[in-house]
Amino acid sequence: MSSHYNEIKEKRQILRDIYGGMMTIADLTKELGYGSPKSARAWLATVGVEAVRIGRGIRYETDQVAKAIVDGRGMV
Repeated sequence: MSSHYNEIKEKRQILRDIYGGMMTIADLTKELGYGSPKSARAWLATVGVEAVRIGRGIRYETDQVAKAIVDGRGMV
């Protein structure tokens, strides 16, 4: 397997251990090191991670977030 795939797999596991399968905007703000949810939403729009509505809440799939973070490292 490629190192890129392994990096995604490792990041996915780390995020799943911390946040589970779905992340809130607060989780993303913390993980990305941003000071406001607005910045996290801008990052989500830039990388193309889609929101999932669950009841009244909006969540983001941890696996997609992990891939976007690793892809952003320039390993592609």
